Amino acid sequence: MCELFGLSANKPVNVLFTWKGFYRRGNIQPHGWGIAFYPDKSAIIFKEPLASIESGLASFIRDYKNIKGKIFISHIRYASSGSKKYMNTHPFSIKLNGKEWVFAHNGTVEKIKKEFPLRDFKPIGETDSEYAFCLILDRIKKIMEEKKIREIIEETAKEISQYGGFNFLLSNGECLFAFWSGHNSLYYLERKPPYKDFKVRLEDEDFSVTLSEMKDPDEKTVLISTKPLTDEKWIKFKPNKLYEFKEGEIKWR
Repeated sequence: MCELFGLSANKPVNVLFTWKGFYRRGNIQPHGWGIAFYPDKSAIIFKEPLASIESGLASFIRDYKNIKGKIFISHIRYASSGSKKYMNTHPFSIKLNGKEWVFAHNGTVEKIKKEFPLRDFKPIGETDSEYAFCLILDRIKKIMEEKKIREIIEETAKEISQYGGFNFLLSNGECLFAFWSGHNSLYYLERKPPYKDFKVRLEDEDFSVTLSEMKDPDEKTVLISTKPLTDEKWIKFKPNKLYEFKEGEIKWR
């Protein structure tokens, strides 16, 4: 079972605390890890086809304060489709209409390769995940209106989810989309000021921080994870509904 992690914020932030817990889950998802973030309009992606807890690069990112962005997408992989190779490791990226789209998926929808032919975008790797990503971008390629793009993404996600688990995170550098098909689980958490002296503990290890010491007074953040990462009040997604997050808030669902 793969796991997803996402973040939307109203200002550039790092993920040192929360990703510290997510990174630990590579001990049971050993086939790859990846993280994408937007320092500006372009995306930077680090990924490897090995367990995150065995990776020197992942350890470096976990502790490096200068990796900052308003949007993050991360994934740890348990291979169910495609071999253990770099080309099959999430997140994937494709440029479309002057924007760099990034995608990560949890679940298996292998049968879509027979049901939905691709037109303009073709996967580099073997996974059903990258194939589904190409299908979504095929559908929105000629659409410029934001509302219509959102509608087509949700419509396509519902079609694909008929063939299996289709939980995903998707971004164009401006907003972060999330979809839970009902397979496995997906949660989100809203962090808003005032933070005061509220202390937060990671679920995966004995480590805690005081939010007021970690965050700017006006900082707003939404976190997304397959399973709750902290002892805060995480909210489960509603199935087969597309959520859009922007500037650290829910913009649409």
